[in-house]
Amino acid sequence: MSDFIIRPLVASDVEKVKKLHATLVPVSYPPSFFLHLLIQNSHSCLIALEPSTDEPVAWVSASLQKSNSSLIRSPEPHIQILTLGVLPEYQHRGLAKRLVWEVIASLHNDPSVPVPPVYTHVCTTNTPAQAFYEHIGMRLLPGSNPSGAPYVAKNLYNYPPAWTDHVTVPASRLFESRDAYVLVGKVTG
Repeated sequence: MSDFIIRPLVASDVEKVKKLHATLVPVSYPPSFFLHLLIQNSHSCLIALEPSTDEPVAWVSASLQKSNSSLIRSPEPHIQILTLGVLPEYQHRGLAKRLVWEVIASLHNDPSVPVPPVYTHVCTTNTPAQAFYEHIGMRLLPGSNPSGAPYVAKNLYNYPPAWTDHVTVPASRLFESRDAYVLVGKVTG
């Protein structure tokens, strides 16, 4: 793995990160989403730069939720991974894992307190992302039904009209569904 430069998002990065985001994730986020990543202390966005070009090749964004969550059934604070993306040619090099660890560290800076649970939403058809999160210690949130099937957030994703016009859809159709699973856990090495 080349030695990627990982640093916080700054205002001059926003347009490049928006383009990177649109390339990898067909979910449309409003401009206020990126503004919150810049100005709110409870949010963090890290980008990974290719050292030879100084261009962003990956990013992660997360927020620290200080209130309890009935969704993940936790009375303690928790971290939500909001978005994560790595260009295909940079995948499988440990970069996503490194970004997740570093964004958690950026939001949890009190070593006297255990790292809070982490959760995220993943499209039900995005099995590579589900496998990644399970690999780092997160698990599908069980539903409340007797079958033990995972909880599904219905119609969570809102794709812009004709989103396939600006995104190359992989053969596996990672974002075919609008529904998402919730994955939660303590992130491990």
